[in-house]
This record gives sequence, C-alpha cells and structure tokens, in this order.
Amino acid sequence: MKPQPFRVLDQQVVKAFVEARRSHTPEEPRLKLGWSNWGFGQESLEASAERLERNGIKYIELHGNLYSPDMGYKPDETLKVLGDHGLTVSGICGMVTPNQEFAHNLHHVRERAISYFRRQAEFPAAVGGTYLLFGAASVGRPIAVDGYEFERSAQTMRIVADDFARLGIRGAIEPIRVEETSIVHTFADALRLIDLVDHPAISWINGDTYHMLSGELHIGTTILEQGDRLINLHLADTNRRALGRGLLDVDLVIMALYAVGYQRGDNYCTPEPLGAGADPYVSMNLLPDVERLDELVSVTASTWREREEEVLAASDDDLFGLYQIDEA
Repeated sequence: MKPQPFRVLDQQVVKAFVEARRSHTPEEPRLKLGWSNWGFGQESLEASAERLERNGIKYIELHGNLYSPDMGYKPDETLKVLGDHGLTVSGICGMVTPNQEFAHNLHHVRERAISYFRRQAEFPAAVGGTYLLFGAASVGRPIAVDGYEFERSAQTMRIVADDFARLGIRGAIEPIRVEETSIVHTFADALRLIDLVDHPAISWINGDTYHMLSGELHIGTTILEQGDRLINLHLADTNRRALGRGLLDVDLVIMALYAVGYQRGDNYCTPEPLGAGADPYVSMNLLPDVERLDELVSVTASTWREREEEVLAASDDDLFGLYQIDEA
C-alpha cells in the first residue's frame, strides 16, 4: 500500500535520526527540557519553581514581565528563588500585544515595543539567560493594519538589535498561526524577516509545535531543514494541552532534534501548553488552578522523558518496522 505523503516525510526523519546517532557516544547529552512560566498566570515564582523542581525540570523560560521600570522580576530575587529550586534561566518570552509591537503603523505603539524589549534584554543578561523570543506582530491581532507590516517590523527590530548584541542576547522570532497574528506564520516567513532585519543578533527562530501543525508541511522535516536556526522549541500537543494528551508524534519530534544535533548546543525544549483559543495571552492574568497546572507539568515531563528514552533505546529495526521503512 502506498504511504500517505506525511508518512514519507516521517520516514525521512527516522532515517536522518538513525544516521545521526551512529556518531553518538555514551556521554551524549539529553535534550534540555525547560518550561515557559507565563502560562502559570498570577502564580508566584516560588510556587512555579517548586512545581518544576518536583518534576525534575532544570530550566525555565521566564515571562517577559518588565512592563515598566517598576514592574516585573528583580534579578537578585529571581536568582535566589530559582537557585533554591535548582533552576537555570534559559531565556525570556517577550509578550507582543496590540499596545506594544514592532509591526504597527502607529509610531507610539512601536516606541513602546522598543522600550519594552530593551528592558527585557537587560534581564536575561542579569540572570544568565541567553535568548529573548518574540512574535513579529501582536498576538491577538490576526488582521493586518496595512500591507507594510513585514518591512516595518524589520525596521523596528533593527533598532533594538544593537542592544541585544551588546548584551550577548540571541533574538529569536517565533512563527505564530494565522488565527493569532497577522504576519510570520511559518519558518519560511521568519527567515524572510530575518533577512530583512539583517543583523546577527536577531537571526534565530523560536519554534512551537502547535503553530507548526498549521503552518508547516511537516514538523520533523522543518526541524531537519532549519535546525541550525532553531534555539528553542515550544512544546504542546495537537490540542495545545499536555504532551501525551493529543495526537502529536512526540517520538518524531525527538528524532528530528537529535538528527540535527540539537542536544549538543545551547538549545532548549520548552513546554507551553496553553489550551485552545485565538488569544492565549489571557492565561497570563488568570489566578492559578494548581491542580490543572500540576497535571500539565507532570504529564508533559513524564511523557517527554519516557518517549526520549524509548527513542534512544529503540534499535534501527524497531524504528524501520514502526515507520514501515523497507531499507536500512
């Protein structure tokens, strides 16, 4: 029986993984599993850190909550809380809203974005994070204000790029599905924008499996093709819930990451299961539902680790048989 097109692409990923792991050593590192905490809403950092520690998670992507010089995390306090729970900052998730975004046609809206992202860039430099991610246009505004958003977004990003470079921060553009934002829905769109920005400090991509399900032809082959640009991958299942609660082929995502050597660099896998909806930013202001958040973290972490070990322990024949590959 002839396989469906996505199955053929599945097989490409499996073959790439099998070939790549021939060079793996017994000391090969595992993928760095973290968590993006802004989806925990108004929960204290202490409570969030305790949950992550309890589930064996070592890295945290912090909410970019420095909305003014007087608001948000303070470096010393943050390092104390995270240190008490064995957590290291991977990066910062920048929040791009209709009131502060790079692509808008109103100058004062773009100026707010410039000021906001300059503050965010200072923070990872102070707490040890290495990346700052952001969308090209506002989340929650899927309709373009005009036809010049790509160019305007690039011009505005370029203004803050020197600040990123000075602080040693990697700027990463996140492709976001069409239901949530007006531009940059695919990795190809992100690469086009990176070319327009034309600055080494903003030359990376933050992927998201949930957005990739609708924007990319195939998650695994996209990782194979753009793995050198990918520095963080947000994780959520097909229903944007915990991994293992939907239909995502987690094994294939893991194989694609190992195939490009993602585990060897300063790269992260960061769950962000926010639930369905056109504007996920409502999550950042919710009172914490502790039982639900505990379930999201425990199920996701255990699923990821179990599948990672299964993939790494599987023989070539096991993988070829599972994915119906005839040749080694």
